[in-house]
Amino acid sequence: MASQLWFLGSLLVALGIAAHVLGWDTLLWIPAMLLETVERSPGTAGLIVAGGMLMLVARLIGRRRRD
Repeated sequence: MASQLWFLGSLLVALGIAAHVLGWDTLLWIPAMLLETVERSPGTAGLIVAGGMLMLVARLIGRRRRD
């Protein structure tokens, strides 16, 4: 649990630094670009999401074996 909180804290610090350096407009442009990509090429987006889900499942299975 501590490692997950550490990761979340690090992620928030990185987001804050990126927002300061790049600006919120740039950071919010990235999700808009992703949504536009999904609209233009839903097959490719579905393939990427399926790959991400498989990676998540593999990580969950790996954690259960360590416990």
